Amino acid sequence: MVTDLGIYHFDDSGEMRLDSIHPGATLEQIRDTMGWEPRVAEPLATTPAPTGEELRLIREQLDPEGAYTK
Repeated sequence: MVTDLGIYHFDDSGEMRLDSIHPGATLEQIRDTMGWEPRVAEPLATTPAPTGEELRLIREQLDPEGAYTK
C-alpha cells in the first residue's frame, strides 16, 4: 500500500508494516495519522524520488487532468 507518507507491505500473517517513509514525512507524523501503532521495518528506508519516466507516466497517462498531482 502506498500513501502520501510512506509505503507499507503486508506480511504472511496479514499485518501491515511500514517499510519506507517518503522524504519530508516523519515517523511521528505517520503514527499520528494511524489508529494503531504500526509495525516498522528495521531499518526503515527512505522512499526514492520518482524517475523522470515515472513522473511522465503519472502526468501524461495516470493523471493527465492533475486531479491528484496538483
